[in-house]
Amino acid sequence: MNLFKNKILMALASASLVFGLAACDDSSSASADEPTSSSSVEKEKDKSSSSKAKDKSSSSKKEEKSSSSVKDDAKSSSSVEEKKEESKYLLSFMMETSQFVGIAPLSADQKKIVKDFIEAPNAGSVAYFNGSVYVLATDDAMNSTLSRYEVKDLKMADEPAATAKFTGTNAIAMKFLHTEKSDGKLYVEQALGDAITVVDIKTLKTVKTIDLSEYIDEESGALSTVPGSAVIDGKKMYVSLNQFVDFNNMIAGPRGSVAIIDLNKDEVEKVIYTDQVAALGGMDDMNGTASFVDEKGDIYFYSNASYSFIEGYKEGWVRIKSGESEFDKDWVFRMHDAAYDGKKTNNNSLMVGGTYMGNGKFFGFFGTFADPTNFNNYEWEFVVVDVYKKTVEKVKGLTPTIPWFAPSIHRDADGKSVLVGHADSKGGAIYRYDIASGKVTKEMDVTTGTAYYIVPVVDYFYDVRVAATMLNSI
Repeated sequence: MNLFKNKILMALASASLVFGLAACDDSSSASADEPTSSSSVEKEKDKSSSSKAKDKSSSSKKEEKSSSSVKDDAKSSSSVEEKKEESKYLLSFMMETSQFVGIAPLSADQKKIVKDFIEAPNAGSVAYFNGSVYVLATDDAMNSTLSRYEVKDLKMADEPAATAKFTGTNAIAMKFLHTEKSDGKLYVEQALGDAITVVDIKTLKTVKTIDLSEYIDEESGALSTVPGSAVIDGKKMYVSLNQFVDFNNMIAGPRGSVAIIDLNKDEVEKVIYTDQVAALGGMDDMNGTASFVDEKGDIYFYSNASYSFIEGYKEGWVRIKSGESEFDKDWVFRMHDAAYDGKKTNNNSLMVGGTYMGNGKFFGFFGTFADPTNFNNYEWEFVVVDVYKKTVEKVKGLTPTIPWFAPSIHRDADGKSVLVGHADSKGGAIYRYDIASGKVTKEMDVTTGTAYYIVPVVDYFYDVRVAATMLNSI
């Protein structure tokens, strides 16, 4: 789907969207902003000196001014504390064929901060894990570069501490595993290489390669496994195999296929299939969430049936029940059969990407390519999908937007809200969706490019998937 996506992104760039898929504004630079800040500090110092001089010349008001000074200091101290406590996020903004990546609070001026961000190709994953930022990006020749940037005092280094190259395999998705005995593990999916590479979390050197070539679904006419959406339950990784049957038209296989990988041995345990739906997830599921594990330990995968372009392909959610190693033959949730927007059924599909919020609810991106040649149409909606109740509800407070904001959807560190990128004909922004109330609030105006990734910068955070794993181990 990444090649398909690149074609769409080129269409976006040429269309020159109103909200600004444009390069950084050259009228001012990051260095030009610094003297202004320094000047402001000097003015504050001058004010402070002037205040002290007045205190000395007027002893009758000394105590009053001293008291006022203490209050001002308290306010200043309080302000400093608030700034220290303000959460920062790993942000990425897409501009034409590039994305710009860095760390900043959502209260920052987006147009200014993006000037200090590092540049990478727009097709790729961005993640934070245990004190480092990881950027995995691929170019038009399907050559990928994985870079690790160290983070100190919530500041991202300008240059990578380590890099790794993957040639011609379109490595675009990666998964991290928290472990108690080490710094963790990193898995890089080589979408066109029939492999998953285990790399050292620090040096990025290859530790092991998990070969998937023997699992090509030749029975369905597949040419390559094309690993994509993946989820980890703590002990095993479940990776969808898109099983491409036509690379010219980017057509995935007619049935669902998942490789179950033993994370202790880093070996394929088995590959399972289902005829309930077409190929699951997507090869460019860059934030890895077209699949999830719930509190019960059940694994869910979604198939958008190649966005319903292929006649006879079936979309829908399927699941693997906790403790099982086969698909549940008695359960499927076809979103086309769900009531939506006042109609009993719909023709929409989920875009690859989204996040699980808990209690069976998934925050995703819903729409259809009614006109396959028009990728700038504001027709896609953010939705809450309840896989337990088999319902789909439109998120209130957000207007329809273009279809490529799925990578921006991330649950915040405390598990109480979801952050999303958005844009319409009036402009772009980052919004927060409160899970309990369903209310939406604006967090940041985006005037340069579009919000691509919004990742919490925390080493360990509330995650219902981790909680599910812990409960299952008791």
